[in-house]
Amino acid sequence: MVVGLFAFILYGIVTYGSILSQKQTVTNVASEAARSAVGATDLTGATTLARQRVEAALGTTGYTATYVTDAACTSPAKCIKVTILYNLQSSPGLGLIVPSTTTSSASVQYA
Repeated sequence: MVVGLFAFILYGIVTYGSILSQKQTVTNVASEAARSAVGATDLTGATTLARQRVEAALGTTGYTATYVTDAACTSPAKCIKVTILYNLQSSPGLGLIVPSTTTSSASVQYA
């Protein structure tokens, strides 16, 4: 009885830690991608730089990334907002208690 309870609690700690680690990674990648756009002169250049950074960190599958002009920016500033929706299906938890995705966003003024 005690061993079963201990195993259940240990499994929960490992699962939570794994998901927290993945969330932190996605948040860091979104921030790095937005920062990599600094120095670009237009949205196309900023998007290209951000996309390259995301692909270098996460590969090309398992996520959806969007790169848009941030509406919070006031003219004449140019801003990019990078949003990453990361698929957590490969996480432990058997799909029972863990979320299926995690999302992180970052914005930066690039020009």
